[in-house]
Amino acid sequence: MAGQGQCPQGCCTGNEILCISIPCPISIVLLGISLQLELPCVRLTSQQVLTGTQAAQSVNALTGIIGAVGNILPTT
Repeated sequence: MAGQGQCPQGCCTGNEILCISIPCPISIVLLGISLQLELPCVRLTSQQVLTGTQAAQSVNALTGIIGAVGNILPTT
């Protein structure tokens, strides 16, 4: 466990297809709204070796999912 003012070590090991680790919250401003983003670990892995096409399909699907999050946010 990290002490006060310290962040825990990230979760990425380097052998993932995609890994996003932001172990400490970060402040962002989106459309003039101050937000705090907490994203300890998002990891995309496979138990088998993927072809280039399969990897591209996986990343495209993940990109679509992440893009859809913007549609969930209220527009008012």
